[in-house]
Amino acid sequence: MLSEIRKDPLSNDWVIIASERGGRPTDLKTETTKEEKGKFCPFCDSSEVSEPVKPHSICAATFAPDGKWMTRILPNKYPALMPEPILAQREMDDLYHCLTGVGGHEILVDSPKHDETLATMSKEQIEAIITNYQCRYSYWRKDPRITYLSVFKNHGKVAGASLHHPHSQLVATPLIPPRLTTELNESKEYFKLNNECLMCKILKTELENKHRLIFENNSVAAFCSFAPRFPFESLIVPKRHSASLEEITKEEISDLAEAMSVIFKKLDKLLNDPPFNYLIHVAPLRTPGLLYYHWHIEVILRLSQPAGFEWGSGVYINSVPPEDAALELNKVKIR
Repeated sequence: MLSEIRKDPLSNDWVIIASERGGRPTDLKTETTKEEKGKFCPFCDSSEVSEPVKPHSICAATFAPDGKWMTRILPNKYPALMPEPILAQREMDDLYHCLTGVGGHEILVDSPKHDETLATMSKEQIEAIITNYQCRYSYWRKDPRITYLSVFKNHGKVAGASLHHPHSQLVATPLIPPRLTTELNESKEYFKLNNECLMCKILKTELENKHRLIFENNSVAAFCSFAPRFPFESLIVPKRHSASLEEITKEEISDLAEAMSVIFKKLDKLLNDPPFNYLIHVAPLRTPGLLYYHWHIEVILRLSQPAGFEWGSGVYINSVPPEDAALELNKVKIR
């Protein structure tokens, strides 16, 4: 069965029905929290990784000065969406709406080193990851069927990582995710009323009051979210207004890599390598350069799990005030 993208008529949520992902190695199986020694790693040992990167492969990798790859793109063996089907939509039972599962699902191997994390990587390695992200946005923008590219990283089993080797995932979809649609609508409405970007205003406020600020350099700032759903939830935001990661300069890539390195080193030292997700929020591929939308990275630590109240109401209970989280992070010395 090919993947389908179905819309719930009551909640307005979109759900990808991807039966092929049922074959993932960790499904329906309880595993230990520590990785088994000697276990086969497809990002270390597979033929796909050992083969040279093909010269014609656009944006398929980044390279070190010695010619060895630093990051590389691989197809996901258990994809949620695939590029082959024709994009089509249909109605079912005069009620339900669905799309064919057109899209893409890629793996970015973040490093050749099996045990590296964002907390231990060099700044240059993180720069390579960011540069490869930029390339993939440019690549998927060329496919007229694709409207959004979700770039994210899962770290730790609780956060959804099925493999220990550092990697990110990229999912190209023919629709704009509901969460992003909400952000776009809120940002657009604020811009209409105030002639100002909402995230620019948030950033200015956080830089001025410093109650939740956890990092700042020339072009990037990071702060714990004002209304976080989870403990230590935070945002990494470029100071210069831009709607997409594609638009940032080499100098800004360097500053962003420094921000990510410092933040994840602090989280690692304070919370002992916590499980986390980070998600990159950008403008849709068909509407670049938006004046009212400001791209950013959302960092979610998986230290607590949503329960009945959160699932039933959509309202979250968080036991750690963001001001306290920022205070603790700012106490951590990493140099």
